[in-house]
Amino acid sequence: MICPKCGSNHVTTQVVTETITNEKEKGFGWIKACLGYLLFSVPGILCGLCGMGKRRRSTRTNSRVVHLCQNCGNQF
Repeated sequence: MICPKCGSNHVTTQVVTETITNEKEKGFGWIKACLGYLLFSVPGILCGLCGMGKRRRSTRTNSRVVHLCQNCGNQF
């Protein structure tokens, strides 16, 4: 493999793994509120508040190949 920047053939290849975590906070549940209204009338709208404020966490992992030139330090 040849570096596109300097033309050197002293290039190493590595696999880089990145882990990304996202946290979302749940809000007002409109579906719960509608079902609560159908079952309990006006006070049932408060059912939409059930579970509000809880955090939902998701994790995603990405792997990619990185080539690193030993002469100029270029990553490609």
